Amino acid sequence: MESFDILLVDDSPADAKLFQESLTEVSSRVRVYWVGSGEEAIEFLNQQGRFVGMGPVKMVLLDLNMPGMDGIETLRRVKMNPVVNRVPVVVFSSSRAPQEVDLAYSLGANAFFSKPLSLESYVQKARIMVQHWLDCAELPTPVQVRSERRVHDRVESIGDHFAS
Repeated sequence: MESFDILLVDDSPADAKLFQESLTEVSSRVRVYWVGSGEEAIEFLNQQGRFVGMGPVKMVLLDLNMPGMDGIETLRRVKMNPVVNRVPVVVFSSSRAPQEVDLAYSLGANAFFSKPLSLESYVQKARIMVQHWLDCAELPTPVQVRSERRVHDRVESIGDHFAS
């Protein structure tokens, strides 16, 4: 059975652990990778730095309120990147502000969930997400990011072609 790989982006280790445990409790198919910042999320999705060789994920769960690159800027960068912009991004935030919900959707978020206040609510929201994204929705095929070396080799070969 194929795993359903999710990138969880949240600066709160406690929130990340709660949601990761909730997701894996709901489905054994879910595998969660956690990063604590928007910068790390971009590196992970582009398979750069310490994330070279990581496989593509099928969904991103994104917190909005993070230090450094916040969730809004992370969402903007994901949706502007043609390599990873098809990956569904579900905002998972403690914010319930209508202007943040509207902004997230206008930038391409696929859903917006508010963070629950209890463990039971975490499990309930995890179950809803799993049912929707794993059992009902048809998702795009994840794009495998090329390694920098392969891209560089291809650029050199194109340049060699025009040099002749």
